[in-house]
Amino acid sequence: MTTQTPSNAIEVSPEAIDQQVIEARRLIAWERDRAQIEDFFNQPMKYISAFWQEYKPIAYLLGTTILVLVALKIVLGVIEFVTDLPLIGGFLELVGIGYSIWFFNRYLWKVEARQELSQTVEVLKQDVIGVTEPVIEEFKSAIEPEQTLS
Repeated sequence: MTTQTPSNAIEVSPEAIDQQVIEARRLIAWERDRAQIEDFFNQPMKYISAFWQEYKPIAYLLGTTILVLVALKIVLGVIEFVTDLPLIGGFLELVGIGYSIWFFNRYLWKVEARQELSQTVEVLKQDVIGVTEPVIEEFKSAIEPEQTLS
C-alpha cells in the first residue's frame, strides 16, 4: 500500500511560515505593550512615585542648581543696578581701595601681624575642617610603624 498525496493539496512555503511567526510575535508584543500602557494610565501615581524615588537625588541637585543660578542672576542684577547709580559706583570703589590699604597695613606689613593672621586662619580652618594634625600623625604612624631594633 502506497500513500499518495492528492494533487490539489496546499503547499505552504517557508517564507509564508516565517511571515506568520513574525506576525504572531508582533501581536504578542502589542498585547504586552497595550497591557503596560493601560496599567500606566490606570495607575499613574505608581509610576510617578517610582520615577521620583529613582531620580530624587538628581532632581534635588538639578533644582538646587537652578535656584542658585537664579539667585546669582538676581544678586548680580542688584549689584549692577547699584553700581550704575551716579556717585555710588565710585564711592564703592573708594571703599574697596580703602579697605585693601587698611588690610595690607594691618595684616601684611609687619611680621608679627602676618603671624597673627596665619594663626587666625589656622583657627578658622580647624573650626571648619576640624583638627587635622593629630589625625595626620596617627595616620602616618599607622602606615609607617616605628622600627624596633632586635
